Amino acid sequence: MDVSLQPITEAGKRFVELAEEHAADFATRADQHDREGSFPFENFEAMKQSGFLTATVPEEFGGLGLNSIHDLGVGLNRLGRGDGSTAIAATMHLTFALIGFRILRSAREAGDDQLAALASGVLKPLGSGIIAMGNATEPGTDIRHPLTEATRVDGGWSISGRKIFGTLSPLANLFFVTARTRQPDGTYLSGFALVPRGAPGQEIKDNWDALGMRASGSNDIVYENCIVPENLFVVGGAWGEESEQGLIMSTAGTYPLAATFVGIAEAARDIVVEMARTRRKAPSGRLIAERPTIQHFVAEMDVDLAICRAMLDRSGKLLDAYLCDRPVAEVTMDQLHQLNKDYQCTKLVTNGKAIEVVDRALTVSGGAGYMSANPLSRLYRDVRAGPFMQAFSPNEAYEYIGKVALGLDPTLEN
Repeated sequence: MDVSLQPITEAGKRFVELAEEHAADFATRADQHDREGSFPFENFEAMKQSGFLTATVPEEFGGLGLNSIHDLGVGLNRLGRGDGSTAIAATMHLTFALIGFRILRSAREAGDDQLAALASGVLKPLGSGIIAMGNATEPGTDIRHPLTEATRVDGGWSISGRKIFGTLSPLANLFFVTARTRQPDGTYLSGFALVPRGAPGQEIKDNWDALGMRASGSNDIVYENCIVPENLFVVGGAWGEESEQGLIMSTAGTYPLAATFVGIAEAARDIVVEMARTRRKAPSGRLIAERPTIQHFVAEMDVDLAICRAMLDRSGKLLDAYLCDRPVAEVTMDQLHQLNKDYQCTKLVTNGKAIEVVDRALTVSGGAGYMSANPLSRLYRDVRAGPFMQAFSPNEAYEYIGKVALGLDPTLEN
């Protein structure tokens, strides 16, 4: 009996099948990439060849047409069991295409030919193998308040600033760069630029060296007077103002990450269950699984994983109902905040439970799991990255959840 998260769409079923095939392959070299801190280029080549990386591109542009946030999460959950670094890096690209899919749908519903052309112009190359990533995180600020500056110049815009945690940067061809632009009255508007890899003024550092997710290629990226054409910079609302697109990126864009960390926890659980079923302890010669304490630890792991799966399944289906199945114009900002609140509850719980599951797995393994050669060592370090992922760390999530629940403006500082 398989109690794992299950896909609910036909495209999702194919996507999950591919994810499981890739996970089995990627697991064979995940430890090596972790030790070296090297980016798994061969994994991404394999995902390109299979069509996995075009899953969220509409069929009209050569993709699988996966338009389910829930099923995207299920597939990344499976991939995370094999290699968490590859899974979170792939998420950056797959969610970019999924959100582009929604923007195209919104533009067509509204009859906005200019926006539809821009979205189509991005989705077409994604369908032919171009790799894209979001490039929003900066030191000392949050994603609503980018400090990267966009200044109008002859022929376009000049982008200057520094981004951190640029996951997928060793491979990405297209960077979605958030920025602000100063107005004549001294105020700022937010916006984003689409920057091709290698654009003059862009420097991708080779400086990712972290406790976990060591193979994710999350380098710093510096923009110094990086010029982009007029049509590749889009100006949005007031700087710091919550936008529809920002809320969608905080939910649809990060839901697969929460599912990935649960996949890491599932992998750790399976490793120690198999160990307990086969390893005997001297002098009695009894199986480790026969010890009541081990039974209790494994039971706690299964209870927590059941909680995680239930919350992910519910949140994924709720996100689908509002962001994938309804006309875009029918979804209000208040509903988006309610969706984000619900998802942040799921993220908070699943990230915490995933860490607890892997910690118990390490305890069950004894000293064996503490050794670098044991995959539990990698899983233990990788899973700890979950709470740091966008959009909110735990200390920020409680504040946001509370404000939305109380009907307060979640964007106002206390």
